[in-house]
Amino acid sequence: MKKAKRCLLAVVSGVLVATAVLSGCGQSKKEVSKNDDHLTIYLWENRLMKNIAPYIHEQFPDQDIEFIIGNNDTDLYSYFKEHDELPDIITVRRFSGTDAQDLQPYLIDFASYDVVSKYYSYAVQYYKNAEDEIQWLPICGIPQTIIANKTLFDQYGIKIPENYEEYIQACQQFYDNGIKPYSMDLGEDWSNNEIIQAAAIGEFTNLDGIEWRNGAETAADEVKFDDVLWKRIFSETSQFLKDSHFGKEDINIDIDTGTQMFVEGKSAMFHGHPTVMQQLQKQMDAELIRIPYFSQTSNESYVYMTPSLNIAFNNNLEKDREKLDTALDVLDCMISEEGQKLIADGSGVISLNTDVPTMMQDVPGLEDEIKNNAVYIRYSAQKSFDASLEAVHGLLSGEMDETQAYDTLRSVMNRKDPEEKAMVNFENEYSISLNDRNGRDAASSILTTIREENDAQLALAPYYYFTSSMYKGECTNSRVGMMTAKSSDTALYFAKLNGKQVCELVENYLVEADENFYVTNKYELPIASGMKIIVNQAESGFSLKDLTVNDKKIDKEKEYSILLTDTTMSVLKKINPKCEIEQLKDTTLSSAWIEAMSKGQQPSAPEDYIEVEQ
Repeated sequence: MKKAKRCLLAVVSGVLVATAVLSGCGQSKKEVSKNDDHLTIYLWENRLMKNIAPYIHEQFPDQDIEFIIGNNDTDLYSYFKEHDELPDIITVRRFSGTDAQDLQPYLIDFASYDVVSKYYSYAVQYYKNAEDEIQWLPICGIPQTIIANKTLFDQYGIKIPENYEEYIQACQQFYDNGIKPYSMDLGEDWSNNEIIQAAAIGEFTNLDGIEWRNGAETAADEVKFDDVLWKRIFSETSQFLKDSHFGKEDINIDIDTGTQMFVEGKSAMFHGHPTVMQQLQKQMDAELIRIPYFSQTSNESYVYMTPSLNIAFNNNLEKDREKLDTALDVLDCMISEEGQKLIADGSGVISLNTDVPTMMQDVPGLEDEIKNNAVYIRYSAQKSFDASLEAVHGLLSGEMDETQAYDTLRSVMNRKDPEEKAMVNFENEYSISLNDRNGRDAASSILTTIREENDAQLALAPYYYFTSSMYKGECTNSRVGMMTAKSSDTALYFAKLNGKQVCELVENYLVEADENFYVTNKYELPIASGMKIIVNQAESGFSLKDLTVNDKKIDKEKEYSILLTDTTMSVLKKINPKCEIEQLKDTTLSSAWIEAMSKGQQPSAPEDYIEVEQ
């Protein structure tokens, strides 16, 4: 696919640059990753590994492409850049220009490539920096709306609201009938971030709001606030909370509690994207419909939209035209109709690509907003989540008035992060890239450390729970945490199997890890510890040839304790349903790794855990 580089007229006047002086691990000049010609793509969660990665491999079977799990935080890529190992393609979901400013010198300017001309102008209005560069692009939009139980509305003779005044009336009528109008999960930071912007969505979409947003996205130091605008925003936020009959008790409502209240008919409205609504519909004998967010200052309504992911390219790709063309082909694949559906995990996708028709046919209730492009792209700077939570909880508890809540949000947004002390001083360096034996040394070190900490003889985990190389020198708590996939963390499980059952587990994992994901190439091979798996590779895939423990063939009769993750536990449960599996309570892969390193100890050395024969 030919990609002609050319200058394009700027499509918008928004902005995106980014800040954050990030504390990090000690510098190391030693390169720990292999420098080869394959394309490396970091995806921010493992759901994308299961959805979009196989599709891209299918579209480009002759291209050498490696997908690695990342974290939903641009600091992970700052960490890589400090060690000259920024991947070719990076993605995050929670993002604003202020979060990625230190990466700006190292990213490609998409404004110089044809791909930007395929985007609607509103979709990239906040993705242009002060140098007229567009270094990040959203892939597609996911509509986040109010979900209403229409059956419950009809039962009580309550009109489905079409503007804010009617929303107030509906909430009051449900409240008078002893039903909670809206069970929003305000124990979660993302919902507090949403509620401020959705409650005052008319303010964020007017000229003052757009001007503030443009400035916030390009703030080089602190985010400047328009006091007049933000006092209106908090007045409307406070009013929305009161009109919706939210109170102190909502502070502790998490996603599970809020969902359950709605499913049981104890609340009339919840919120979520189309996949959430589909899941709710399966659980409820009721008709569900979508309601947009209403402006309090006009009769306008809007779809609150969350980008499924934001993507950037390492500008080193421009030194290798063939590799860059492959990367651009991958980007084209992602913004295709099928690519967007896979990334958004289903129907109800707001296409940002002018070449792709609307994919909202199966999402009734938002026709007017979509037709009129009344779509608001959420502001999601990393600090905005904590800031929103503190401010909204202050209003709900009664401990803050509107002015105090605004002051709190502004203060948290501009609060300087305290300098982190080193958690551990790594004496060795291990790479997350494949070594000559097709193993990942960093992942092996982490898994072996966790296995030994939990007194297990063996361990088996998918590759996509491990994100980062381990660099020699001092490293902070947050950077240690980024070495595992915190955005897609997994519980840990313990089982006892004989050698034959261990072999069956590995055999089945290689064939089919779960219904959505299986091993198709060397990059997707599992991480093992306490054992070595010898694998045959053929055109049809991979198969287990042999398995050794302590350099000897595994004893088929002997019992072994084995540590598992969600995926490997599911495979075991499928092939051996009677097997007793114990979950390690309050322990995840990430928390176990952080806990081990918090003791100041060195991680275990990597093992020679895999060998691929062709």
